[in-house]
Amino acid sequence: MHKILYRPIIVISLVLGMLVMVELLALGSITWRNLSRIDKIKQDISQGHELEQLVLDLLKDPVLISGEKINPSLENTELHKKITHFFANRDIGENGTEALLDEIKPFLLNIEQGKRQDISQVLSVSQKIFNLQRSNEEKLLTQVYEDSRLELNFAVVIPIAVLLPAFLLGIRFFRRQILSPLNSLEQLLKRLTDGEMQPIEDRKDPLMQPLFSSYNRLIRRLAELEEEHVSHTQTLEREIRQATHALLEQSHTLARSERLAAVGELAASAAHELRNPLAGIQAALENMCGECTDPNITERLPLVSTEIKRLTNRLNDLLAYSKQQPETAKVINISKLVADLLTLLKYQVHENIKLIYSIPPNLQSLLPETEFRQALLNLLLNSAQELGKQGGTINLTINKQADSLKVEVYDSGQGFPENLLEQGVRPFASYREHGTGLGLSMVLRFARSLGGQLSLKNDSQGHACATLILPAGV
Repeated sequence: MHKILYRPIIVISLVLGMLVMVELLALGSITWRNLSRIDKIKQDISQGHELEQLVLDLLKDPVLISGEKINPSLENTELHKKITHFFANRDIGENGTEALLDEIKPFLLNIEQGKRQDISQVLSVSQKIFNLQRSNEEKLLTQVYEDSRLELNFAVVIPIAVLLPAFLLGIRFFRRQILSPLNSLEQLLKRLTDGEMQPIEDRKDPLMQPLFSSYNRLIRRLAELEEEHVSHTQTLEREIRQATHALLEQSHTLARSERLAAVGELAASAAHELRNPLAGIQAALENMCGECTDPNITERLPLVSTEIKRLTNRLNDLLAYSKQQPETAKVINISKLVADLLTLLKYQVHENIKLIYSIPPNLQSLLPETEFRQALLNLLLNSAQELGKQGGTINLTINKQADSLKVEVYDSGQGFPENLLEQGVRPFASYREHGTGLGLSMVLRFARSLGGQLSLKNDSQGHACATLILPAGV
């Protein structure tokens, strides 16, 4: 990201730096030329003043004015020294004054020797020199002025003319190449928060391309994770459905087994009740065989006794078959068992029924797991069927008290009917329409098989409350 932001800044800085260097070099070159021209003007002015002063000194010389002949010894006078010094130190330029100075030199020397007729020549040549210097100075000043204007253009006009379009182009570049893509990225990120994963189309923009590529990789990775999540969720749902189906099948199988056991219990009870009268009949027949003298009756009575014995044997076989083999008890985690059971139960009850349970963590007990699970399921289903579609709350509480395990199931329904509370739980005696009357019978049979008990009551508000107390071996 830093490279993306710094790259245009570096490029612009390099371009501006090169422009500044070129401008500084141009300004330096122009300034150096102007300084050279100003020095030349200063030299010309100084030389002109010196020549002018020299001519004035000659014209004011008293000897020249009196017309006396100059003594040769006057060559060492102050005026002669000035003339000699002027021509010895004159500046040799290329502005045309060299020839004029060479022309005026002999006239000055002649005037110094007293030749007054050369004064007009000196004045004429001096005027030419002064005019030429003035013309050259004007040209130099014009060049200096033009270069000064050029310097002004370089210093003010050109930077404005270059920087202003560059600034406008920079703004347009920034808005088009940075702000616009970032705004598009912002909109895509907002859509991403709503779950819409839309990649950025390929753009020929080397500045923002790394950022867009990273975003597209992020989108692809999120899509893969979302697909994996959906697949994992579907797998879990499928496994839960399979497990629920298996548990429901197991529950139904166990319920059928319990129903058959209840039927067997009823059959065993009937067999037991029939066996006692048959035993009396058998004894009476044996007495009749000993007392009867009628040969026809004596012949038939053994046949009847034999059939009664066969019937008694069949009843004994039925009693032996009805004896149930108890499930082996083992240490079970009550908390985990109830959690799994409630997970199964929520698929069997109406959605407006709320299940609440209160169990100490890691509660364990020595119980037959399958039968205990089925007993709890029967109690909870009994409450759920009582609530029906109108809904309500089912509360399950399990606590360990001394050597017993106390299970309480109470709901917000209409409570148990009075005839059930008075007569107790009986197989095939149901107080609900379409009920089998076997659910509570199975729970009671399970409790009695372990030496426990099942009690039913209605609380002060008329709601049903079933209490199952079982011996806890752990």
